Amino acid sequence: MKILVTGHKGYIGSHIFNELKYLNYDVCGIDLKDGGDILDSLPDKDFDYVFHLAAQPRVEFCVENPSKTMEQNVLVTSTLLQWAKDHNVKRVIFSSSSAANGDGDGIPKSPYGLHKLISEMECKLYSDLYGLDTVCLRYFNVYSSDQSYTGSYSTAICAWMEMIRQGKPLRIDGDGEQTRDLVYVEDIVSANICAMQSENYFGGKVYNVGSGKAVSLNFIRDFIDKKYDNINWVNAPERTGDVKHALADITKTKKDLGFKPLVSIEEGLSRCFSSCSPKI
Repeated sequence: MKILVTGHKGYIGSHIFNELKYLNYDVCGIDLKDGGDILDSLPDKDFDYVFHLAAQPRVEFCVENPSKTMEQNVLVTSTLLQWAKDHNVKRVIFSSSSAANGDGDGIPKSPYGLHKLISEMECKLYSDLYGLDTVCLRYFNVYSSDQSYTGSYSTAICAWMEMIRQGKPLRIDGDGEQTRDLVYVEDIVSANICAMQSENYFGGKVYNVGSGKAVSLNFIRDFIDKKYDNINWVNAPERTGDVKHALADITKTKKDLGFKPLVSIEEGLSRCFSSCSPKI
């Protein structure tokens, strides 16, 4: 069995790639970090399964650069799907996002969400028109203790871990009452492996991947304040394109994929904020 992982040096892609290696699958990757552009560098050989994670994943960056990121998030996916059709791929597991569903009304609130929704629709089209089995996994807010800090486009938890390490104030956007379904990266990997190993034919179906529970940013702030003394918080305006509330209904995901999230929010936050060493 041969497996291709696009974006295999990214945050989630690297976790999936390493798990496939650990499970002794024959896996290779393609990533812009190695100069591997999907638009012109896909391998000319057949694969059984493809995990497609290559994308520009930051909402704020997509808001600032909508046409540039459409190329990386939509055209790249379209190119990958055509390649998969022509190279006998059994199934494409597409990494989508809860941003495609906006505030739960199916209307994206950002270019990033729109890009993911368009690609979900194309995955379904390829299943219906060409018989290429595809499945779309809508990730909610993915986090872990090893998530790399990438400046202003970092996730809240990642940024807060870094600011604690640096002994700097922690920024909270808006009133802090926005809620997020936080899912630990190990559970994201598990959902992807389940999607590959399933004997079901998915035909472009979309599945939510989250914990099935939501907490507010203020909940996380209170967790941090109980763990550390003298944390300074600064308030900032709400970010353009951010959804107010996000909660994953994972009923179908559990039933069809056999997926079960194992890392609770309390356990996940403990792993993250136990790994921080505040600067004295």
